[in-house]
Amino acid sequence: MNELPKSFEPQDIEPKWARRWAEEPFRADATSAKPPFTIVIPPPNVNGSLHLGHAMDNTIIDTLIRYKRMAGFEALYLPGTDHAGITTQVAVERELKKEGKARHDLGRDAFLERVWAWKSDVGGTITGQLKRLGISADWTRERFTMDEGLSRAVRAQFVRLYHEGLAYRGERIVNWDPASQTTLSELEVDREERKGKMYTLSYKLQDSALSASNGEAGEILIATVRPETIFADQAIAVHPEDARFAHLIGRLARIPLTERFIPIIADEAVEREFGVGALKITPAHDPTDFEIGERHGLARPSVIDLSGNLAISELVPAPFQGLERFEARKKVVAALRDGGDLLEEKDHVTAIGLSERTKVPVEPILSTQWFVRMEGIAREVLDGLERGEMQIVPPRYEKVNRDWLENIRDWNISRQLWWGHQIPAWYDDEGNIYVPDPENPDLDCDQDPRLAHLKLRRDPDVFDTWFSSNLWPFSTLGWPDTDSEDYRKFYPTSVLVTGYDILFFWVARMQMAGYHMTGQAPFHTVLLHGLYLDAKGQKMSKSKGNGVDPLELFDQYGVDACRFAFAYLSTGGQDIKHDPRRYEQGRNFANKLWNAARFAMLNLQTEARAGEATLADRWIRSRFNDTVREVSAHLDAFDLGAAIRAAYSFTWDEFCDWYIEAAKPALRDGNTATRETLTSVLEGILKLLHPVMPFITSEIYANLDHKRQIAVHSWPRYDAAAFDAEATAAFDALRSATSAARSLKSELGLSPQDRLEIVVEGEAADMVRENRFVVESIARVGLVDALSGQTLSAVDSGVTVVAPLEGTVDLAEWTARQRKRLAELDKQIQQATGKLSNEGFVARAPAEVIEEERRRVADFGAQKARLEVVLAQLA
Repeated sequence: MNELPKSFEPQDIEPKWARRWAEEPFRADATSAKPPFTIVIPPPNVNGSLHLGHAMDNTIIDTLIRYKRMAGFEALYLPGTDHAGITTQVAVERELKKEGKARHDLGRDAFLERVWAWKSDVGGTITGQLKRLGISADWTRERFTMDEGLSRAVRAQFVRLYHEGLAYRGERIVNWDPASQTTLSELEVDREERKGKMYTLSYKLQDSALSASNGEAGEILIATVRPETIFADQAIAVHPEDARFAHLIGRLARIPLTERFIPIIADEAVEREFGVGALKITPAHDPTDFEIGERHGLARPSVIDLSGNLAISELVPAPFQGLERFEARKKVVAALRDGGDLLEEKDHVTAIGLSERTKVPVEPILSTQWFVRMEGIAREVLDGLERGEMQIVPPRYEKVNRDWLENIRDWNISRQLWWGHQIPAWYDDEGNIYVPDPENPDLDCDQDPRLAHLKLRRDPDVFDTWFSSNLWPFSTLGWPDTDSEDYRKFYPTSVLVTGYDILFFWVARMQMAGYHMTGQAPFHTVLLHGLYLDAKGQKMSKSKGNGVDPLELFDQYGVDACRFAFAYLSTGGQDIKHDPRRYEQGRNFANKLWNAARFAMLNLQTEARAGEATLADRWIRSRFNDTVREVSAHLDAFDLGAAIRAAYSFTWDEFCDWYIEAAKPALRDGNTATRETLTSVLEGILKLLHPVMPFITSEIYANLDHKRQIAVHSWPRYDAAAFDAEATAAFDALRSATSAARSLKSELGLSPQDRLEIVVEGEAADMVRENRFVVESIARVGLVDALSGQTLSAVDSGVTVVAPLEGTVDLAEWTARQRKRLAELDKQIQQATGKLSNEGFVARAPAEVIEEERRRVADFGAQKARLEVVLAQLA
């Protein structure tokens, strides 16, 4: 048995264990008879760096994997990265721009070679950081979304969907990023509220003179936040039940700044309460307008080009052609004002979409793209949820999951990029589409001998990144080869761990791909955690400067302490506010565990003598058994926060603060039963903590002379018969006597180190006296048979402890001080109660401030009640 260094230094042990777990990965055996437990990593972007969301996500996964591995499962933690189509291409194009080049200067093939080289240079950064986090992944199975096998899976998916009639090419409204020149998924669009303007415009009726003679206004008013799009207007829509406009339906109105007239139509999609109740319809520039236009057969001209400029088009008056869209807005507003068509402009807050990658406002445009029909595929998932084939944790998110699936729209899967999986679709000169045969999906159409007579060109677009990552739970295991050992053993996967914010965009897409492509749910459980926010509850971002680098936290506190904090904070799927106290708590806990292990090792090396188990030995064994049950139950319920709190409380409070102190006399005597208890419980604690804190537990366990690392040892098992009721009741009485003695010393103004003579009374008095060394050593008191003069008593869980007043304190001075303290407590209670009774305070104050005031009332009230009892004893 080795002696541990005096202090715990994470930097001295973490690198060697991280290196070992990387070089000797936890390889899962697909031929094993053990039940499988599989989690695939939510693949981080290949060009990314570790952030707090990644760190929390992977701590949760690794905790579950290590636990299940020790509990007898064939546990597979499958790592990998995503090719991150837009992000990666933008990054490489940025590098090219520094050289004065663009991707088109290189051509597609040379550009892709450049991207692969760039990926080779930077792609291992986040993988290395995950290894530093200590994850026990099977690195021999590491995958990349553009691996040959995964690329084949993506192709097989598209070919099948196309021939099933589910993948189609059509014209729809999409999110367009003018900077990266591609469409975006909703997940790649950040919604941000910004101050803008609402403009009320006058559209003159064609027969305005007739209207005037009938006493009508001769115009219809429109409220819009995008006046630069008026040149693409095709109609004005009102609600069919809105009496204000019933007489106008079917008439024509002139688009301001033009001589074009558009019809006034009725459609139930119009919100009567928005603006002035009438909506201008530009089918090419708004999703709702597009749908209204489809219902009414409206044309779909576009007046904003792919660069975000007003188009050079006969629809756009010459002064505005070619202007950048926001500059055009200013010019159009000015022209409307000068022409008398702008009736009002007022401040208005609008939620705009920003490209997550380029931070440029996205433009809704009408574009011909590839789509997948989602309604039927979504129904497969809804049926599976109805059958209970997937559980969502926390359960409240199941309704969110269902609602999105029930209201799903077709999915735009094409992107105007070069980096990614190129769409396997070809076109002839007449625009006919050719997609590989489902029996031979890997054969390009321009290589198919049956099509040799045609001149075909391939679609230049690539698939949305999510079109590959939606296959991740099974493409990584060999699909579409369903006979592979990995697929048969480890699919469906067991748990998916991710943030609730991508429930719609990734989780639901994996659910749909899993059911449609494999006929099974891709995972049995979806474990959703909250977002990691700054201390004020705001999202972290570079622009706000409120981000926290997890690598800096690793350096400051140690990885185990950080993992402790991540697990501690991960309960209930709630958003998490950054709290440095949890990291400090984790570091202090690691130090406490290290010191306890060092004490144990020093005492286990002394001469041993035969001895029977003490009361403390019996109690700690029984309590450890209960803790095994509690921690295991929480982990099985995926409540890591409750699990680490239970393990923490037992280790710190019961093992370190109570048992080790109580065991010291027996250890000094070399009692073999106590030595065996100390060893077995310490090793058991290390196992309970190992999934969350793998570095320190591995190091201590190895120094206890174990040849195999703790990660591959068995999880402790709960034994209902091991509960020792007698020892539990007896030792609890000792703890009560100790707590009461400490309380008396505090009330008497003594320091914890000061000695005090006490008397113990009650049914448990004899038992306490028999084990007096526990109370005496921990509370720093001396037990005596009787006291004279005035005394002070305290009761804790039925145990009464009495201490002398005379000779311990100046009774008159002490009593006066207590009465002064009682008055101060009354004052504090009145102040806090006054705040809570103030409706204005309760309405304005943050929830945590109100909770603090309530806590003050409760705490001060308890102190007052106790002090009143004490003073009554002296009356």
